[in-house]
Amino acid sequence: MIATISMALIVGAAAGARFSESRAERVSTPVKASAVGGTARSSLVAAPTPARRQMPIPVRISIPEIGVNARIVRLGLNADHTIQVPKNVANAGWFQPGPEPGERGAAVVVGHLDSRAGPGVFYRLHQLPVGALIKVTVQGGRTVRFVARSMIRVPKSRFPTKNVYLHTGPPALRLVTCAGKLNWATGHHRDNYIVFATLAR
Repeated sequence: MIATISMALIVGAAAGARFSESRAERVSTPVKASAVGGTARSSLVAAPTPARRQMPIPVRISIPEIGVNARIVRLGLNADHTIQVPKNVANAGWFQPGPEPGERGAAVVVGHLDSRAGPGVFYRLHQLPVGALIKVTVQGGRTVRFVARSMIRVPKSRFPTKNVYLHTGPPALRLVTCAGKLNWATGHHRDNYIVFATLAR
């Protein structure tokens, strides 16, 4: 059976040098808000969880065009249905209840924009050009290759949940980070930056 869950996606800057784990944003808003958080949290409708896994899990992401070569950690849900976040801003995080890279539907990989300690893994994501190659290494050493097709910057209040979380259709990849100036007092960015990529042929 396919379930729908409410959650928050947390990406972007950390409010402290250690990512401010004590104040990780875990406040859910109504599901219909379809917002996504930066260091802040917002509520999303999670894509249906597949009944079976068809691909190995991702362990590393490489985006040569913007100098990304990072470990991928698995992200689940907190008790309040918000997404867990990478504790290390140098790591990217894969939303494990969603598809694996290369499986049907869209795999979602999130990364921090910045922190008090410096840039996060997706600090230069906004510089990624259309046509750029994105390589995801999965367990066992196989590399799944994607091509960036489009990018958007959207207010978190208008996060395009239905276009990001997909469990049907051809294999695809979504990269998500925060955008806009960070309010250090609140730890919030105003916008999200999203890259839409398709499987390379």
